[in-house]
Amino acid sequence: MKNINMQQILYFRITMKCSSFAQAAELAYTTQSTISKNIASLEKIVGEPLFIRQKKGIIPTPKAIFLNLELSEVYDRLDSLFNSSYQYKQDGITVSFCQNIDFPSAIPDFFSLLARDDFFSRANVKLHCYENETVVNGVLNGSYDLGFILSDTNVSNPNIKLHTIASAAPQIFFSINSPLNQKENLTIHDFSNYPLVTTRYLIEKNDYRMINQLPFTPKGIEIVESYDDIPIYLATGHYITLLRPCVYLSNHKNIVSYNLSDTYPMTQGVTMIWFQNNKNKYLKKILTIMGAK
Repeated sequence: MKNINMQQILYFRITMKCSSFAQAAELAYTTQSTISKNIASLEKIVGEPLFIRQKKGIIPTPKAIFLNLELSEVYDRLDSLFNSSYQYKQDGITVSFCQNIDFPSAIPDFFSLLARDDFFSRANVKLHCYENETVVNGVLNGSYDLGFILSDTNVSNPNIKLHTIASAAPQIFFSINSPLNQKENLTIHDFSNYPLVTTRYLIEKNDYRMINQLPFTPKGIEIVESYDDIPIYLATGHYITLLRPCVYLSNHKNIVSYNLSDTYPMTQGVTMIWFQNNKNKYLKKILTIMGAK
């Protein structure tokens, strides 16, 4: 048991409350594969299966039930540690952003707040940029007081509070070198002749929902591991991509965006998150000014 890490404990605790790995991933704001890999690693440590995998979900084994009870004291210590760190960390505030957010267009009000009345220096604000999952986990484990993440919907999580900062339909992006950029009166159907490039995270996170709800069928789908790979594909002029309206591509000088209709069935944007028991006085002030409940 000494080899079990905190991440495995947190994911196991959440999974024990869920009927599937997919539900646990949504609750933890991570991917299903991440949950599955952590549970599999934990099963190797304990030496036997913790969940019975079925087509319709998962069922905890007797070993999982026993382990959950055995870890109850650890859960209590973690909760106490997290609560204590929030209660007494009053000399400053730590904020973390998803690194793909286009700050100027997405959350200008927040940065205006930091500049107002010398708030930045008085509050000793520390800023960090990471992936979505790292931001959420950092808020959960007490590393960050406040997080800004890219969001498809306001995912429910029992340990965090959420407040939508920006919300809009995603956009289609393509290269200025693409024949699409030379076409007058561009319509949504013109994109159907081009393959769509997207990230594996987006595919796993949304289970193809976003692509299936496009008002056209792309010629094909190319899956890449990282957002950083997308501009490389777009530069050829042969690919398009569908991304949130608040990602860094918005201000890329060699990439053109096409706005989807207001009737598009999915909205995305930026969500502000914080631990529900955080007592930081500067966080409370930010939440009040930003109109968060």
